Amino acid sequence: MNAKQIIPVIAKIAPPALFGVAIYYGLKWLFSTDDTEKKPETAPASTGTERRRKDAETTAFRPIPAETPAKPAAVHVPSASRVIVPPPAVPSVPKVTAFAPVPAAVTVPKIVTQAPPPPPIKKKFVTREDLANIFQRGARALTRTAAVAALKKLGFGKTAAYAALTPNGRFSTWLQFAPDGIITWTE
Repeated sequence: MNAKQIIPVIAKIAPPALFGVAIYYGLKWLFSTDDTEKKPETAPASTGTERRRKDAETTAFRPIPAETPAKPAAVHVPSASRVIVPPPAVPSVPKVTAFAPVPAAVTVPKIVTQAPPPPPIKKKFVTREDLANIFQRGARALTRTAAVAALKKLGFGKTAAYAALTPNGRFSTWLQFAPDGIITWTE
């Protein structure tokens, strides 16, 4: 191979190889077990002062140590003076001194509404008898849309209805599909 033939081969091999090397080192770094992070060493606290504090503490009151300074009070610095704009004048409403006569007690009829009936339980499987009833055992021809609507009235879902009316479906032996879209039932 000459140099002109080697360069395209290297160009095809190099990116996947570099990608593989990057994955190898990435996984090695991710799953490495040596703990290189070092925690700073701290001196153990003296036990004498700790015991005195715990003895002085109670569940209801914990004294604040004297070495803790109190927060300084917040100092309010006035900002530039603001212009106060009074609200717009509201027109006065005249007082009404005479009262209108109140009609006798009006009874409003209470309208009682009934809850709508629960939706029919969706049947899962279309049977041969269901399709025979829809097509009236061959006396009726329907389009696919009308047949699906009739199956939905019987409680089947739209998907189950369209699946039952496919030309190569479960009921294709008893259904005849005309080129104009009319479906008829044959026994």
